[in-house]
Amino acid sequence: MLDRRLLLEFLPGLVFLAVNAVSTLYVATGAAILAAMLAVYLRYRIDGQLPFLAISTVLLSIVMLGAGLVQDDERFIKVKPTIGGVSFAIILAGGMLARPSMLQRSMGYKLEMIPTGWTVLHIAWIALALTLATLNELVWRNTSTDAWVTYNALSGPVTFAIYFGITYAVAWWYWDEDEEEEEAA
Repeated sequence: MLDRRLLLEFLPGLVFLAVNAVSTLYVATGAAILAAMLAVYLRYRIDGQLPFLAISTVLLSIVMLGAGLVQDDERFIKVKPTIGGVSFAIILAGGMLARPSMLQRSMGYKLEMIPTGWTVLHIAWIALALTLATLNELVWRNTSTDAWVTYNALSGPVTFAIYFGITYAVAWWYWDEDEEEEEAA
């Protein structure tokens, strides 16, 4: 059975896809923002913590929707995943310099890896964020709006799976067996 949190991650993309099928890109974006705000609220109710990445995505979406409406240009909406991906990569790169690193701080309670593993995980996530930003640019510039909407909505679950797969592989490869033995003792 899927975790409630996982379903909430996919909610905005599904709303975006469904509303775009019956309305405009602007209305679909607004509906997805409302769905994302609902998902943030429900995640807070479930976890007791604010999901800052989701909040930053909502804020970026609001800004880009507003700019698109003011300029009457849907490219602002289409470029939002690119800006988000590049921003995420920059934040991850900066987070690599912190001690403990950003990912270690946010995931270290679940993953016990040697220091090299955290560096590899940061680099892998940065590479994936930049790859996804590049893919978004290629898709929105070379396909119809409807094709881009479908890509954008369906890329969410795929992206989640890829980040999970990368994290699993890196954690498996760089697992800190000494830490595990110390806890068992």
